[in-house]
This record gives sequence, structure tokens and C-alpha cells, in this order.
Amino acid sequence: MSGLLKATLMVLGAACVLLAAGAFPVLGAPDVFRGGVMILLGVVAALLALWGGWRLAEGMRARFIFGLVCTYFTASGLITAWMYGCKAVEHAMLGGAMWFGALAMLCTTVVGVLFAVIFGYFLIKLMTPRLWLAGAHWCCTLIVLGGMLDFCAEKNGYIYATAGAPDKITEACMQNGDKLPLGFSLQVNQFEVTHHDAPAAAPQQYHLLITEESGQYKASIRMADQWLPLPEGSLVKDGDTLRLGNRCFSCADVRPHPQLDCPSLLVSEPIPAGVRHAGAVKEYSAACTVYTDHRGRSETRQETLRVNYPIACKDVHLYLLSYDYNRLTNQVTVVLQARQAPGRWYALAGMVGLIICTACWSWWKRPATTPTPNNEETSAA
Repeated sequence: MSGLLKATLMVLGAACVLLAAGAFPVLGAPDVFRGGVMILLGVVAALLALWGGWRLAEGMRARFIFGLVCTYFTASGLITAWMYGCKAVEHAMLGGAMWFGALAMLCTTVVGVLFAVIFGYFLIKLMTPRLWLAGAHWCCTLIVLGGMLDFCAEKNGYIYATAGAPDKITEACMQNGDKLPLGFSLQVNQFEVTHHDAPAAAPQQYHLLITEESGQYKASIRMADQWLPLPEGSLVKDGDTLRLGNRCFSCADVRPHPQLDCPSLLVSEPIPAGVRHAGAVKEYSAACTVYTDHRGRSETRQETLRVNYPIACKDVHLYLLSYDYNRLTNQVTVVLQARQAPGRWYALAGMVGLIICTACWSWWKRPATTPTPNNEETSAA
């Protein structure tokens, strides 16, 4: 191995350590990944990895390029066979007319298997441990390329959605005040907090009492076995409608009650699941409905959004960040992040490729080498 190649590997190793540690002493830890020095270091590391892979494939570059293409088609065939094979089993278990769907999925599974077998055969004949190492270098370049694309073109917006509200959300608000169109509609149907030690008891009830005295409307909520009046301005009269936050009530529903001296309206409903229970939180989840289109046809998807488990639609990923429970209105506001990252797929492809190339470089059968006699043995002979 030449000295320049050793120096290149040392620079790559140092760059990986800095990226993993996030401790570069310029701009501080919070800004290290988006600082100019780290970006320059990433570009240099990507170019060195690209050059190192090309240098390692010297004399076998045509085999190297065709081998990477075969690797892609082999991996695609395996993924296709697995995904459509699972769908075939799922449709077959339903029985009836779904057997035709299972047969269609099985045909696609066979195509995936053929792809994996045919291109896998070429892969075995073409690739060597040295070429796998070169491929790992190029995968590092692909990861950095995805990161650079995200740095230049990534868009982030935030969504504040009320669980159970009928409104459909079509855009997110960015930090600079601009709107980020989602390309689809989102509705948050229900929010739930589950706990490790949650008791199997009936859900707690929320009680709201609206009364009318001399044309004035007042609201109170039931807490700690007593009625607590809401602050002035919480309940607003707008024509024949009473507004409490984003909830509306009709003035006509405030009617005389036999047990009260004034007209009243009592609203009783369960508190959203888990938000008032104390204990170790197991999971936050939001049941959502996504209204989108696929190849010109409308499509409705039921999705469950969890922390660290985003949902994806139209190149937009939605992440569940936090929530806020309003005791006055008995409603949960869910905070979501909408992220549009064009470099995500390049980075993911580079990560998967790096795993494959590293594993094959480690376990690929090396050609047997013929030992050569040393100088002393040759002279003695």
C-alpha cells in the first residue's frame, strides 16, 4: 500500500471520528455538523473516498462498475422477493377472491428471485475483496453526497394539529414564516399515551358547564370534585355561537335545567387516553388519516405516527415531536415536524451499500496465493 493511500485512509478515519463525536472545536457542538469547516472536511473526505475507490479498482475498473450494477439488481431482487412474498402469504391467508391477489404477488416474487439469482451469479464471477473495498469507498462518497444535498435543499416545517378536529392539514409552517406544501392532506384523529403501569380502569371524564345569567355566559370545569370557573375571555360569544378555544357551542343549547337556577349546558366526555395518568410513559402515538393520490387516483391511508417512527408520503416525512393537553378545552394539540430531504435516499443507499460492501470484503473468499521462496532458499538451491 502506497504512502498516499495510507494518508488518505488516515484522513477518512479522522473525519469519521469527528463526525461521530461532534466535538470539532469550531462553532461549538450544536453547530458542528453544519459549520463551514465540517462541510469542507466532508467534501474533502468524499473526494478522497471517490479517488481511493477508483485507485483500488485499477486494472479491473470495468469489472468494478458492472459488479456494482449487479450488486444493485441482486439486492433489489432480494428485497422485491421478500416484500411481495410476504404480501402473497398475507393475501392467501384471507382466502376467497384474495387468492388471485396472492397469485399476482407470487409472480412478482418469482421475478425478484430470478433477478437475485441471475445477477448474483454475475456478482460472484466479477467481484473480489479488493473491489468490495473500493465499493465501500464509493458508498462513503454517496453518503456524503446525500448529506450535502440535504444541507443545500432540505426543508423543515412544523404542524400544530388538534387531535379529533375535522380540519385537513395541507401545509406546514417553516421557521422563516414561509409555508411548506405537503402535497397531501393530513388529519389527526386520535392521540394516545400508554404507560407501563397504566391501570385497567374506566377513562376519566371531562365535565364542562356553561351557564347564562342576564345575557352573560360563563364556563366552569370540574376539577378535584369542585367546579372551577374559567378565566374571563376564555368563553367568547360570537352571534349565536359560543367559542371556547377552537370548540364551538350553540347558544340555543344553553337551556333551563330543573336542578339549576339558570339556563345551562353540561358537556361530559372522556379525557384523551393516557394524558392524565401519571407514571412511566411507554409510548406516544397519534392515529392519522392521509389523503393523497397515486397515479391519478385518490387514496386514503390509515397511519399510526409514533416517536422515532415517522410516516412518509410524497417525499415528505412526518415526525411526532410533542403534544400539549389543554385542560380548559379537553383537547390535545400534537406537534409534528414535516421534513423534505432530497438527499435522504442517496444517504440510505450509501449506508446499505456500505454494509453490503464491508460484509463481502470481510467474508469473501480470497484467492489462494502460491508461496514464493525467499532469497536465502533460492541462493542455496
